[in-house]
Amino acid sequence: MLEQRVALVTGASTGIGRAISERLLREGYMLGFATHSEDKKTAAELGGLGKVHAVWGDLADPEVPGRLVREVAEHLGRLDVLVNNAGLSTAKPALELTVEDFDKTFDVDVRAAFLASQEAARRMTDGGVIVNITSVHEHVPRPGFAIYAPAKAALGMLTRSLALELAPKIRVVAVAPGAIATERNEEADDLRPEIPLGRPGTPEEVAAAVAWLVSNEASYVTGASFLIDGGLAQQVVERPAAP
Repeated sequence: MLEQRVALVTGASTGIGRAISERLLREGYMLGFATHSEDKKTAAELGGLGKVHAVWGDLADPEVPGRLVREVAEHLGRLDVLVNNAGLSTAKPALELTVEDFDKTFDVDVRAAFLASQEAARRMTDGGVIVNITSVHEHVPRPGFAIYAPAKAALGMLTRSLALELAPKIRVVAVAPGAIATERNEEADDLRPEIPLGRPGTPEEVAAAVAWLVSNEASYVTGASFLIDGGLAQQVVERPAAP
């Protein structure tokens, strides 16, 4: 009998993170449910789909990413998949951005993913998968995203770099969502005219891509970034991002 696989998802309580968590539980994974602060309610709801172990902490603290990985791997017995989903979408005019904005965005969006990936890779056996949730703005800029877009681009290059160093034991891929209708992304519906497919995406559509990428059906895929954006990257979004 095959041992049940374990996935850790950061930023797991809402939006894309929750959809990924629900999908992986339905696919038969045990779940490490990582959030900024304790969320017993959502963890209990997800527990109805399978075995869930909740962990929490501020990913801006460099001690936290590795600790979350260790706690999940030790409690659930192994780690097969890491989804670095947590991130900050800092939106301001470039000349209003501060050193604190820069540091916190890169601390959470890039450094935390790197540190979690390091710890995960040390614990994964052959066949492990790391998925970094970047953004369409990994590939194209937008006014108001002078820090956010470079952070996501850095996470995209981290994906490619780790894919080289961790192969063939571990695959590393990125998923780059466009305008996805979540609680945080209130402007997603307003961007319909900018999206060739004419609508925002859903968290479940992003989760479906992640589910495929971590499956054996994607066993020859590594180092690539997959746009889930309805064609948004084919056009330039001229309106500034909303703060």
